[in-house]
Amino acid sequence: MVEATVAPAKVMANTSSVSELKAACDKGLKELLTARGYEEMHTHTDVKLVLGYIGVVFCAIDFAYSWKYPFDQTKWFSYISVSVYALVSALALVYSYVVQRDTFFVGYNKAKGHVVSAGSCTRRNEPTYRLTLTTRPIRGRQDPPVFNSKPVELRQPFATWFYEDGEFASAKFNADIEGAVEALLAKKAE
Repeated sequence: MVEATVAPAKVMANTSSVSELKAACDKGLKELLTARGYEEMHTHTDVKLVLGYIGVVFCAIDFAYSWKYPFDQTKWFSYISVSVYALVSALALVYSYVVQRDTFFVGYNKAKGHVVSAGSCTRRNEPTYRLTLTTRPIRGRQDPPVFNSKPVELRQPFATWFYEDGEFASAKFNADIEGAVEALLAKKAE
C-alpha cells in the first residue's frame, strides 16, 4: 500500500503589505516554538474575555430587567450597566496597550522550567520585522533553572524571509529564529 504524504502548505503573503508579512512571520514563530515543545498560554486572551463577559452580563441583566418592568423603573440600572460596560471596555483597552503590548505568543515548557514570550512590531512604511524574545521561570517552581534574562532583539528585513513572489522561506526564518532562541536561553546561564 502506498502512503500519501502531504507537503506542507506554502505560506504566501502580499509583499507590498507589511501587516501581511508580519502576520506570516508571527504565525511561523508560533509554529516553531510549538514544535520546540512550548505550550501556548492564553492569559492575555483570558483576561480580555473575562472583562468582556462582565460587560455583557451587566447588559443582559439590564435587558431582562427592562423587558419585565417599564423604563422609568429600570433606567437607573441602565445607567449602571452602560457605565460598567464602558469601564470594562476601557480596562480591556488599557490592558492591551499597557500589559500585553506587542506580545503575540507566551509559551511555557515544563521540562525546561521556563516561559518564553515573543513580541513583534513593525514601523509604518519600513519593511523590517522587529522581534523581542524574553524568558522567565515558571511561577511557583521550587528550583527555577532559568532566571529573568535580558530580552533578545532580532531585526531583519522581510526580504530575508520572503521570495519575490511572496512565498515564505520558512527554512531561513526557522534558522534565524532558532539562533535567537538559543541566544536567549544562553543568556540565562550567565
